[in-house]
Amino acid sequence: MVRPVGFMTELHPTRFGKYLLLEKLALGGMAQLYKAKITGVQGFEKLIAIKTILPHLASEKELITSFIDEAKLAALLHHQNVVQIYDFGNLEDTYYISMEYLFGKDLRHLLSKTKERNLPLSIEYALYIVSRVCAGLDYAHNLKDFQGTPFNIIHRDISPQNAIVTYEGEVKIVDFGIAKAARRSTLTQVGMIKGKIAYMSPEQASGQNIDFRSDIFSVGILLYEMVTGKQMFTGVDTLQILAKVCRAEFEPPEVAQGGLPTQVYEILHKALKKEREERYQSCGEMLADLEECTVKLNMRPTVRGLSQFMKDLFKKEIAAECQTMQDLPISDVICPPAAGKEAGIVGAVREEPLVAPKAEAPKIPQKRTALYAGIAIVLVAVVVVFSFWFKGRSAKPPGQEAAVKSVQPSVAEPPKEIVPDKTVPAVAKPTEKGPDPLAEAKALQNQAAGLLEKKPQEAKSLLLKATTLDPANPQVHFQLGLLYMKLKDYPKAIESYQKAADLDPKLPDTFFNLGYLYAIRKDYLKAEEMYDRAVKLAPSYLDEALFNLGMVQERQGKRKESVENLERALSINPSNEMAKKLLLKLKGKS
Repeated sequence: MVRPVGFMTELHPTRFGKYLLLEKLALGGMAQLYKAKITGVQGFEKLIAIKTILPHLASEKELITSFIDEAKLAALLHHQNVVQIYDFGNLEDTYYISMEYLFGKDLRHLLSKTKERNLPLSIEYALYIVSRVCAGLDYAHNLKDFQGTPFNIIHRDISPQNAIVTYEGEVKIVDFGIAKAARRSTLTQVGMIKGKIAYMSPEQASGQNIDFRSDIFSVGILLYEMVTGKQMFTGVDTLQILAKVCRAEFEPPEVAQGGLPTQVYEILHKALKKEREERYQSCGEMLADLEECTVKLNMRPTVRGLSQFMKDLFKKEIAAECQTMQDLPISDVICPPAAGKEAGIVGAVREEPLVAPKAEAPKIPQKRTALYAGIAIVLVAVVVVFSFWFKGRSAKPPGQEAAVKSVQPSVAEPPKEIVPDKTVPAVAKPTEKGPDPLAEAKALQNQAAGLLEKKPQEAKSLLLKATTLDPANPQVHFQLGLLYMKLKDYPKAIESYQKAADLDPKLPDTFFNLGYLYAIRKDYLKAEEMYDRAVKLAPSYLDEALFNLGMVQERQGKRKESVENLERALSINPSNEMAKKLLLKLKGKS
């Protein structure tokens, strides 16, 4: 029989149906949150979070109804900036919700840590975080059913505790626990005050009927506190704070923190208007102003940049969290990598399976070490090589086509040498009409190769121009995909690699990288398809491709196929330690 959830301790993991509760993360007035692991057939395992209603409240009908409403509502939401809900049910007279487990910290912890470490959050990333919250809320506010009828969802509790920033730089809204859809029978009644008072809108604090513009005011409070470093509503007691919120009485942002850009003050004033008719009329409208502000201020916030900030800020916490996961099976968790390292499926630089990263530098296969050692020399020499090559080539006959062989690396890694490929068509000499676009595109590509590491934005600009000059060149699209991988702009990386694959379907590196991208997005079925295509092209790193194929198959519970591919990888390269380790583990489970 399952021991009651309320009596579980951190030292004694407890079985809860198909879940294994590992650690209590938080305890609230209505529910408690656990780190857990889901297990299934054929060794399937996944790290998740479990929210359960408190045992002593299990008989409270109204609270149970509220908990069920939360589960049903949250299940409707599928957005990159909203935590994903997996399951809802009742086990041992305990209602639960299973959801995505996030490696990161809420905004309250983040801001507290910045003060402790004297490492303030920049305006650039304050705007970025709030923009992601706006994106998630705009999606929820505008969600409709299949008949096109709006759900009219309002979060009602936007606060620092309910905005999570992961170590990978993602921003997620959590806890739609008191959110309601307007047409549901369990609507919060007019006059009932819920949520955290210091982050309410004036109308919510006054007990009035509210709409989505109430969430906008709360988002404005988040931005205010991030850029000023001060709490917006303060008081000696709850009643005093409540009175200030009702009157929208707070220190103007110009007084709280002088010297901020004018555009930031303008956004704050509009979001924090007492009268909702004078505020932004949608989160999408506020999002547009936030994005325009970053452009005007010449800011370029990225997921990678925010991730780097989080890893620097919570370096000790990350190490501690990963240490606690060391004894879990390989397939349980992908721990966030240390700053400057990549985690996940094996690649040309990071050659470890899905385990917590170690402190030592990533291992590089001996067969590629010599190549990396000569990168600096090659990048200098390539300009000279191409200058002579361009002069010695004859003009390309009109309409002539030829295949282009990629010489790019197989995953996100330092750029390899670029050598003149014998299969590349001849470059036309300049004519009276101007330089040949193919030659110019090739020159831009080579110039971008030397900027990938230190000046990625300049490299991106050059490569985008190259794609307009020579859109049929798979090499350019491949190199652009590599750059987007380094910037962790995975959707654009996938788009670029897919174009390269369409232009040259016989290039295994393209499919290998696509497999990697889909794997880190946890789309294991698509990753399997890509790795399978790479394997069929028999690249020189076939054992690595087979290992990755086996890994994503193992993630889907396809143990038989995984074992077959791991054994095949070892038959090709008996020294592949990762394949050995995973194969032994899978056979051990059998």
